[in-house]
Amino acid sequence: AFSPDGQTIASASHDNTVKLWNRNGQVLQTLQGHSSEVWGVAFSPDGQTIASASHDNTVKLWNLNLDDLMVKGCAWVRDYLQNNRNVNEKDKRLCDDIGTRR
Repeated sequence: AFSPDGQTIASASHDNTVKLWNRNGQVLQTLQGHSSEVWGVAFSPDGQTIASASHDNTVKLWNLNLDDLMVKGCAWVRDYLQNNRNVNEKDKRLCDDIGTRR
């Protein structure tokens, strides 16, 4: 399946993965999570999500929105960064302003 902007291709695979490719045929990312062959993939109209269907009787939604992933990742590690004495002082501020501005 081609992304809406035509720059990325998603492929379903018998190795239980979804692969993202650039137009030159180079693998950009391998998405793992299905327990059986992946039979189909489709991009959302905005290109921020991929749906994959597998022989394991599941459909998975893959979030490609990097801003959203940063917000979720920082929400997950924010307490660790702020309260772990083994974290370097400058690293404690890595997630400042990510996901907190509206």
